[in-house]
Amino acid sequence: MINHKKLFFYSAIATSSALSHAATINNAGFESGFSNWNETDPAAISSDAYSGSKSLKIQGSPARVYQVVDIQPNTEYTLSAYVLGKGQIGVNDLNGLFKNQTFNVSSWTKVTKTFTSANTNSLQVFAKHYNNTSDVRFDNFALVEGSGSNDGGSDGGSDNSNGSTIPSSITSGSIFDLEGDNPNPLVDDSTLVFVPLEAQHITPNGNGWRHEYKVKESLRVAMTQTYEVFEATVKVEMSDGGKTIISQHHASDTGTISKVYVSDTDESGFNDSVANNGIFDVYVRLRNTSGNEEKFALGTMTSGETFNLRVVNNYGDVEVTAFGNSFGIPVEDDSQSYFKFGNYLQSQDPYTLDKCGEAGNSNSFKNCFEDLGITESKVTMTNVSYTRETN
Repeated sequence: MINHKKLFFYSAIATSSALSHAATINNAGFESGFSNWNETDPAAISSDAYSGSKSLKIQGSPARVYQVVDIQPNTEYTLSAYVLGKGQIGVNDLNGLFKNQTFNVSSWTKVTKTFTSANTNSLQVFAKHYNNTSDVRFDNFALVEGSGSNDGGSDGGSDNSNGSTIPSSITSGSIFDLEGDNPNPLVDDSTLVFVPLEAQHITPNGNGWRHEYKVKESLRVAMTQTYEVFEATVKVEMSDGGKTIISQHHASDTGTISKVYVSDTDESGFNDSVANNGIFDVYVRLRNTSGNEEKFALGTMTSGETFNLRVVNNYGDVEVTAFGNSFGIPVEDDSQSYFKFGNYLQSQDPYTLDKCGEAGNSNSFKNCFEDLGITESKVTMTNVSYTRETN
């Protein structure tokens, strides 16, 4: 067992006032075993958890668990849970309303199902196996009014002492520094908005304007000494031909270990790979232990669309998930690595992929973006959560 010297756990719940009411799911993370849940074998409590120390493990059919939950009639709700494996979550009011969500994921992933209740005051929330021979795990159930999401019921610790639903580790400066503070990305308690065309922050070796948070220099350690999870719902509004990095693990020098791109360029190997057509490839580049980059297409989107992003560094094994697709490998280590996220707008010709600005020269980036017609670059993040553990 690893003897951890430090533990930081932060979570954020992005909801509006209209989505603020949660139904109560007792023992939502199974920290008290099967208490409050009805269980059909073969089911067990596992020590492999998304947060806290326990989760539900279902080992095959006909195993399932359910809990009767009080709700409001004729109301829209969203059920969510963190899951690992192949299975189902859902609701059943035993009077005609039956809604479920199937999944098949290789790492802990949040799944949701939105529905409208019937004229009833309660229903069953259930979890079950789904035609599979492998184990499936469940953790941190939540049931929230509206189409939003909520991490309610988490058995792990959290830090929201400043009243903000964006983690205070991000907003207070205790863990993260901000690159580009005008405007501040924190537009309200639950929303971060990154706009490099306004912030215009540069670094000596950078290839464009950036508006990002990065782990403080004093807290940087090797990738192999860090367990780190970042999750967010990401909305990208971008001019055709734009390219940005929304998250990365950086080395102590100018090198990068992981990068997640949203890009409308001619770069080959992705789902679209056509420049300036308004279809953005979302992809990841990871530097393997031999120092070579490997790239993987996660999906495509158009400006204004939203997707869920999850980035995990499991002591040097990095996995990135979006659009239901995941890619992960052991990565090259660096003794002073650090995580960054936000909007790092690249000064790059979408057709030739040539740089069109000069490192450290803000005016050259301005001219580049004007020449390329890049007038919009806005990344909005909600449902933000961040976990960091070092040893």
